[in-house]
Amino acid sequence: MKFKTTAIAMAVAGTVAAPVAVQAGADEIYASARVGVWNVDQGGTSQWDVRSFSSRFGAKGETDLGNGLSGFGRYEWDVDFNNDLGEDDISVRHRYVGLKGGFGSVTLGQTYHTFYNFVVGPTDIPWWHSGYAMVNYRGRTDNAITYAGGTGAFNFGASVYMTPDAEEEDFDQFEVGASFGIGDITIGAALQSTATDTAHGSAGNDEDIIGLVVSGINLGPVGLGFGYQQQDDDDSFLVHVDVANFYAHIEALSLDATDQDRLSTTLGYTHSLGRKTTMYFELNDIDNDTGDSDDDRTALMAVLKYDII
Repeated sequence: MKFKTTAIAMAVAGTVAAPVAVQAGADEIYASARVGVWNVDQGGTSQWDVRSFSSRFGAKGETDLGNGLSGFGRYEWDVDFNNDLGEDDISVRHRYVGLKGGFGSVTLGQTYHTFYNFVVGPTDIPWWHSGYAMVNYRGRTDNAITYAGGTGAFNFGASVYMTPDAEEEDFDQFEVGASFGIGDITIGAALQSTATDTAHGSAGNDEDIIGLVVSGINLGPVGLGFGYQQQDDDDSFLVHVDVANFYAHIEALSLDATDQDRLSTTLGYTHSLGRKTTMYFELNDIDNDTGDSDDDRTALMAVLKYDII
C-alpha cells in the first residue's frame, strides 16, 4: 500500500488514474466491476446486502495539438449492479475537457478539484470508508474551472465554481492549494472560500475552510500520513497508517456549533488475485458522541474488483 503522493502530480498533468483499459493511441475505454458483501450494524439491527461499490465504465483521451499543447477529456459513469437506486442506477462520476502544456493544465467540468487534490486525495486511501468524520470531503464537483501547475517539487492550483443564480453571485466559491515535496514526503495546504451558503458550502456554513496534509512518511515498512481541516470552530484530524497490504485510517471530527464529536476508525486489507482481479476488505466503526448508542454504526465489507476492459 502506497500513499497517494502522486495525486497532486496527476492533477498537474490533468489526468486521473483509471482501471486497466483498452488503448487506442492516447484514447481509452475502460470498465471495472466492484461488487461485494456488506454488513451494517446500527441501532440494534444488523443488515446484510450484496451491492456495488462504485463500479464504473468510461472513456478518456488525449490529443497532441502541437507546439507543446495537448487536449484531453473524460466521461465516466458509476454503475449500480444491484439496482439499489432504482431508475438512477447510472450516474456521472467524471465529465470534463481541458488543455495542458508548459503552463500547466486547465480543466472544465466535473472531476476532482483543488481542495481535494492537495489536502484530501493524498490520504484518501481506504476503498470505501473515508471522509465520514472530516470537515470537508468533497470529491468530484461540477460547474468548475481548475488550474494546476508546478515547477520542480513545488505544485500549485486553483479552482472557481460557477452556479448561475439571479439572487446570488455566479462565482460562488474558489479554492487555492499548494504542495512541496521533500523526498518521499509531501506537505500540502489548501483554502476553500465560499461566497454564499448554497451549492458547495459545508453543511450550509459559508466560512472558509483550511486544510493541511503531510503524506508519504515512510518509517521502514510503515507508511504514515496526517491531515487537519478547520472551518470556523469546527475541525477534524486524520491519521493513516499502512504496512504492506494492511492499513488503519482514523478520522476525528469536532462540531462546535452542536457540541458533537465523531470518530471513524477503519481497518483494511487489499489482496491481488492476479491480473485485473483484486479483493479488498474493510471494517469501519463510527462512534457519534451524541449520548444515543443508536447513532453509532459498524460496517464490514468484502469486495471483489474485476477490471473488465
